[in-house]
Amino acid sequence: MNITWSLPGHSRGGQIDDAVLKTPLPADRAYGEAGLCYGHYVRAVEAVLEKEAQGTGKGLARALFPDAPCRLLSAHVEILKHGHFYHPARMTLKTDAGTIPLVINLAVTPEGNACAEGEFTLLEALGHKSTALPRVYALDAVSVDEHRVVLFFGEWFEGFHEFHQTEKDGENRVVVWAGQDHHHLSRSREISVYRQAAEILTRLYNPLTFELVQPWHHAAGDFVVNIKEDDPKVRLITVRQYTPMAEVQEPEAEEIMEGALYFLMLLTLRNRLDRYDGIGEVAWVGDHCVGASLDGFFDGVADLVDVGPLDGPFGVWVARYLAMHSQEDFLETARGVVSSFNPGASEMGVVAGKVAEHAASFYRAVQARSPAHEIK
Repeated sequence: MNITWSLPGHSRGGQIDDAVLKTPLPADRAYGEAGLCYGHYVRAVEAVLEKEAQGTGKGLARALFPDAPCRLLSAHVEILKHGHFYHPARMTLKTDAGTIPLVINLAVTPEGNACAEGEFTLLEALGHKSTALPRVYALDAVSVDEHRVVLFFGEWFEGFHEFHQTEKDGENRVVVWAGQDHHHLSRSREISVYRQAAEILTRLYNPLTFELVQPWHHAAGDFVVNIKEDDPKVRLITVRQYTPMAEVQEPEAEEIMEGALYFLMLLTLRNRLDRYDGIGEVAWVGDHCVGASLDGFFDGVADLVDVGPLDGPFGVWVARYLAMHSQEDFLETARGVVSSFNPGASEMGVVAGKVAEHAASFYRAVQARSPAHEIK
């Protein structure tokens, strides 16, 4: 199987420069990653792909084309970035059934390995609940110079890019990193992006078990957007954990409503957090994000009916429950949500100072929803 490589600025002729192959991967030294170089990365991927080409791997070809057998012919792998857990790459895989772009998420630390194995399982399990998640195809592990390397192949969202808050002309705006170009979104398109992010997370929320996707971060690029059409399209590219907010067996109606409020407050708070240009200071998105998040929540529950003891549309129950609460009630809930955050997290200074402001914004957004919005 022919495998070629590229690393921006450090490759030519389909191969990474020899000197770079001996260079350590950008590392979190706390996990002993310094001993692994770009060469280890190449060897790990090539070992897995060779197994797949020989039919002794985890079944990448079968997963990609379940209805017809195919052979893997060649691959081009472009190393893209280096995160805390993974070193992602984009792979263009050529088979006798067609060419397909894939993402390779490769982990080299004990923490990263566990994350890769857990995330692969979660994405497989949750894929039926949302088309906004990437499909995953094969998980494998190899040993390279006594280092255990775990990687999995997943769907590459073609035309999708990271987005972040940025400062432009004295205002906070959303900027989309579309290849070499940076595109600033209009306010209406920005609202659509945050609304869709909220809808995706809501569709993955289980109001009976209180399970939800967490943690997630805009600053980490967990959400991506395609802005080719008038209406942006948003996808969630990672699920690190899927755990319940509380352990309650057969929750009653009041507990289900309390869980929905807590989830919604957490959702609206988190949706407002980012870092300027992805790596700068903590950014706090404006009040328009709160209304967008609320709308996204109701989009996400629009088809949800007969939840536990609650007969009928779940969104109607939630809308009525929210309308019963005062601004002080929401402030108490917001404080409870913030108290659950990691006290050492870098965003805590901003969140703690904004909690009362957020509760007020949340209250106004709830009040602004007309009865027509309650029943879709």
